Amino acid sequence: MVLRYSRFVYMKLNIDTPENNTFLLPRDILTVADHLIGMKFGMGTLDDMNHLKNKCIRSVADLLQYQFGLALVRLENIIRGTISRAIRYKLIPTPQNLVTSTPLTTTYESFFGLHP
Repeated sequence: MVLRYSRFVYMKLNIDTPENNTFLLPRDILTVADHLIGMKFGMGTLDDMNHLKNKCIRSVADLLQYQFGLALVRLENIIRGTISRAIRYKLIPTPQNLVTSTPLTTTYESFFGLHP
């Protein structure tokens, strides 16, 4: 990731570097300093790639909804396993045997950091 980021910076600042060069050279530092000084005096553009307006900020409700989806997937896997065992042993599964609150409880406990 560091190499990719540095390649982006090199392209933005019009610095020609060989592909196998992974070290900062003195000319790189001078070019960056020159760019920053130019921005101070109104030359060049500010890159707002890391600005918060370009970030997706997820609310607690979104995070909890995602965790609930994970819990439902875990519950689905448990139900499938219970049904396959019931078929294998020729039993009739009841809703009480199929549905359990354990996946939901463990998912939310891990989300809120309540590990026993």
